[in-house]
Amino acid sequence: MTRRQTYSQTVIDQASAWIVRLGGDEVSEADYLALEAWLALSPEHPEALTEAEALWAALDQDRSALDAALVRAAPKVLTQSWLVRVGNGAARRRWPWVAAAMAVAAALVMALLVGPTLAGRTVVYVTAPGEQKTISLADGSTINMNGASRLSVRLTAKARLVDMGSAEAAFDVAHDVSRPFLVTVGQSRVEVLGTAFDVRRDAETTRVSVARGVVRVSDLVDPGHKVRLTAGQTLARADTDGVLAVTEGPVTTAAWQSRRLVYDRTPLSEVAADLSRAYPTPVRAVGGAEAVRFTGVLVLDDQASTLRRLETFLPVTSSIRDGVIELRPR
Repeated sequence: MTRRQTYSQTVIDQASAWIVRLGGDEVSEADYLALEAWLALSPEHPEALTEAEALWAALDQDRSALDAALVRAAPKVLTQSWLVRVGNGAARRRWPWVAAAMAVAAALVMALLVGPTLAGRTVVYVTAPGEQKTISLADGSTINMNGASRLSVRLTAKARLVDMGSAEAAFDVAHDVSRPFLVTVGQSRVEVLGTAFDVRRDAETTRVSVARGVVRVSDLVDPGHKVRLTAGQTLARADTDGVLAVTEGPVTTAAWQSRRLVYDRTPLSEVAADLSRAYPTPVRAVGGAEAVRFTGVLVLDDQASTLRRLETFLPVTSSIRDGVIELRPR
């Protein structure tokens, strides 16, 4: 299982300093160029910056935690000077903002080192169409988000809570019998102690597929209405009837993580919804094409190539209208 990323003290300090600098009133074009150069130095840098942003947002909601972190870390930080190399110029010290801003950055340093400071805080994660994001939680669990998704995470002493809006995400959950992992999605709740599974939420449907371990899916209103899923099982539920329909077979829904989509007699309307998550331009099946069924594997490289493959495999044609790619019968 993938554990939470551990960064060196240097990377933590630098990421924290950038968060503070970018939030100041005197950010220059040279600063942005320096940031781009720093991000390109190591694949750790963008990840550390993203985590620092989330930690700062959570700390900002809890002033007492922020003040406590400042008291612990400010003496250390206020003795440091920072060198920033801008473009091809010589490195120069950034003292005008360091004295105040680095004390605030200290809160981020402490939060990255002592994750429990943020216990109980809710952090919201969003991906744009075509974007995928990996979230490493403090308990060692990971969440891989598909495009066009939104979810929130809250870790407490008694439970690990995820609330999904319209989203698709694959979960790899660290085993912790004392803190159940609970996902609220649509009208259902998914409960797990340690497993790998995929959850997808569309406008009025929820789908849960288990790759490893065991999960329980129950009704939010009637918890007694529930089913138990094991590896290789998929649950589909429509809000209109609330039926928890379970099917057996290889779990392929998380193939999107490797930029592939796998289908077995799937209506083109569902394929179009998947493509709308995978690419910036939304896709819709219209004019009777919704019911056309597709079996096969779609490799998600560029959008134009993927659409050409669909046109080759199926009796449909694609065209763009009002910013939406429409799939129509040929």
